[in-house]
Amino acid sequence: MKKTLFFLSLLAVSKLAFCQTSPQNSIKAGLTYVLFGSGDLSGVNYYNEYNRRLNRYLTFAPSLHVGYGSKSSDYLRFTKASFSVDPNLFISPMRFEKSKIRLGAGPSLRFLSDTQPNSYGIIFKGALPALPPNTDYVITPLNYTRPLNYWTIGYSVVLEAELHFTGHWLVGGRASFQSYASGETVLNAGINVGYRF
Repeated sequence: MKKTLFFLSLLAVSKLAFCQTSPQNSIKAGLTYVLFGSGDLSGVNYYNEYNRRLNRYLTFAPSLHVGYGSKSSDYLRFTKASFSVDPNLFISPMRFEKSKIRLGAGPSLRFLSDTQPNSYGIIFKGALPALPPNTDYVITPLNYTRPLNYWTIGYSVVLEAELHFTGHWLVGGRASFQSYASGETVLNAGINVGYRF
């Protein structure tokens, strides 16, 4: 009987110790405002991220991003769609009881698809009855290039703040910058929600 009670005591203590360990890893979903290039094409970016805690201060966090941006100028329209993979390493220099600041960096692989007008036409007043007031002519695209599709590699730098509002759920704000060998740059700023496990 003593052996049984001793075994049950050890089992209860080990279960209590296991239950009190804080969650180590997390998954996140985020939505950001995105600026492609020098900021002339703006749009939205959605991403998913898996965070694997390496120690108290370091986290490995691969993420997948899907973005779209566009710009209209008079009757011309420019668009850019993208998909990227960013395996970042984060350090958390500022940690508090329910929040932390993270700095991350790593390589970035991005697929881009650009569409833009490649020739233009001029329509004069009289040929088009619905011209805006005080306008004698409009410039319109005659046709658009077939999408220019290409892969490029670069780096990513991320600044993020996290707030743990329950034991498992968290919210955060994020800003990131990516630069690529093709000369493309991408700037993101937005929010995310995550679950720790």
